[in-house]
Amino acid sequence: MRTNVECTIGDVLQQVKDSCVALHMNPQAIFADGEWHVYVPYLPEVDFQLTTPCCVTPPPTFDDETDEEIIPDFALQRGMDGSVMADMIQDVVISVLSQRPDASLEDILFALNYYDVNDAFYQFN
Repeated sequence: MRTNVECTIGDVLQQVKDSCVALHMNPQAIFADGEWHVYVPYLPEVDFQLTTPCCVTPPPTFDDETDEEIIPDFALQRGMDGSVMADMIQDVVISVLSQRPDASLEDILFALNYYDVNDAFYQFN
């Protein structure tokens, strides 16, 4: 995934979904593209929407003494300080598509919000 770009959560989910399909749901190949990170405006207790603004950056670094995350300037300059890990997004998309190969972005978004709150994958019936 390209880094240092502004987009929406919907754009990120679509790119990951497209990668999963193109790579035939091979987790090893999907996770090989893990050198990115998503930042959103920090809004506690608010679900992601497909239109939620975000930016994709290289993974953050961490302070050696405090182990505190150092948010990339690209994200900070855009008011983005809420962190969403690439592997969490990839895990959720893989989980949804393995249950529903024809899943919509709304299905994936629902599962992402569910995971964010429950730290568990949503099980579609």
